[in-house]
Amino acid sequence: MQIRPSLLIVLALLSGLTPFAIDLYLPSLPAIAMDLETSIEVAQLSVTIYLGVFACAHLFLGPLSDVLGRRATIGGGLFLFLAADLACMLAPQIEVLLIARGFQALGGAAVAVTVPALVRDLYEKDDYARVMSLVMLVMAMAPLVAPSLGSLIIGFASWRVVFLVLFAIALIATALYFTLVRETLHRQHRHAFDTGLILRNYLRIMRNRAAVGYLLTGVCSFAGMMTFVVTSPYVYIELHRLPATWFGLAFGANVAVGMLFSALNARFAKRLGADRLLLWALIVQSLSGLMAFALLLAGAPSLWTIALMAVLFLGMTGVVLGNAMAGYMAFFSKAAGTASAFAGAARFGAGAAMGTLASVAHDGTSAPLLIGMGVCGILGLTAYTTLCRSRPQVGGQATDDIG
Repeated sequence: MQIRPSLLIVLALLSGLTPFAIDLYLPSLPAIAMDLETSIEVAQLSVTIYLGVFACAHLFLGPLSDVLGRRATIGGGLFLFLAADLACMLAPQIEVLLIARGFQALGGAAVAVTVPALVRDLYEKDDYARVMSLVMLVMAMAPLVAPSLGSLIIGFASWRVVFLVLFAIALIATALYFTLVRETLHRQHRHAFDTGLILRNYLRIMRNRAAVGYLLTGVCSFAGMMTFVVTSPYVYIELHRLPATWFGLAFGANVAVGMLFSALNARFAKRLGADRLLLWALIVQSLSGLMAFALLLAGAPSLWTIALMAVLFLGMTGVVLGNAMAGYMAFFSKAAGTASAFAGAARFGAGAAMGTLASVAHDGTSAPLLIGMGVCGILGLTAYTTLCRSRPQVGGQATDDIG
């Protein structure tokens, strides 16, 4: 099926809402902590709460999209996201901000969990990998632009203006979605809401060895990325005294490399195969993990050595996530929303767990960042080689479907 540029842009913008919701305000965490009279560790919880609620919400919102359709689920999520964003902007104390972030995550999850299912409605494995790589390429503009934009806002205005800008972005996404995207899940393919069936489907997913392997591969890569997202403001701004206005550029360098490799992945996915590209990307992430451990053993690493390790790891994240998701979703065509939900819950649950661990392990050094990313890089390659490469590839066919 031909890929419509307008569809690609809208899906990328929808997928970019959560990266914007996280990355746009990262430079403002110290200002939030100061203004709301709390510690940086508590302010960082606004990131991990978002991720935790986002993960749990996937488990019921994905199946709900198989019941209600993609359009209703995404639309409801967008309106909730907008309302919660206003609450964040007006929050008088940290407790209100944290609660509002939880509701914002609920709305963001409804959007994020449905986009991969929508794409799965339209495309098969290698085409799915290509489309998702293109979506991630365009979506990567969010974390590329967001920290720099957030730094600029903090330099001239209150942190509350950050949420005002996020509201404007979400409003544009809402208008474009309802104008340009049709329903992709026809009524004859929708399910009745059956809790027992949903639980049985989740059990079937967990019994599929190769599917779980692809899932864990993406989970490890994403958890490593979220470790960086949660810990990097402290390591870059507080520990190494990088000006907040420069943090966005340093953060964006990782995204720029990721965009380059996502573009190459989209170009060569059909020619070389999603699995081969996935393996190469995992090897690079594993090597960056070994580099992280070497930096720790060598003593207090400089900012530039940390940045190099981060570029190697994060530059491959788009390739890993796109191709791992393609391999995973290839098994599940009848209930793509349920499968996407399970994957999203696992991915963001692991991200929230790693972010929380990194915050708890905060010791005034870069060790939580380096250890977290190092472990994730090595585990990702291990999951793929032991669970996916040990059995024949599915060749794009759904061999153990659910529904």
